[in-house]
Amino acid sequence: MIHFTIPGRPVPKHRPRVGKHGNIYTPQNCREYERAVGLYAKNLFPQPLTGPVALGVKFYFSRRPGDLDNYVKAISDGLNGIAWQDDRQVVKLFASLKRGIPERAEVVVQQIVND
Repeated sequence: MIHFTIPGRPVPKHRPRVGKHGNIYTPQNCREYERAVGLYAKNLFPQPLTGPVALGVKFYFSRRPGDLDNYVKAISDGLNGIAWQDDRQVVKLFASLKRGIPERAEVVVQQIVND
């Protein structure tokens, strides 16, 4: 089981945007947050886990946040290729929104054996 904390206000996964030439992209602040998630996890995972995994995330906010599932998606996408090969490996998910300072996301990743 691997625990780590991502400091700062969590950023939700935004809907893809369409650029002026018809290209589809993820907004920059979301890409930067996903990159930060990966950086915090990189030293904890020498290589991506294989097989099924469980993901637990507690999000702490000083004021009311948005939709829980969008915050989870940003964490999950940020861990792709680092904690696991693909987020399809996540077969158990535990997530919650809480009031608290400092704002942060507390993450737990666990490989599932003999499920």
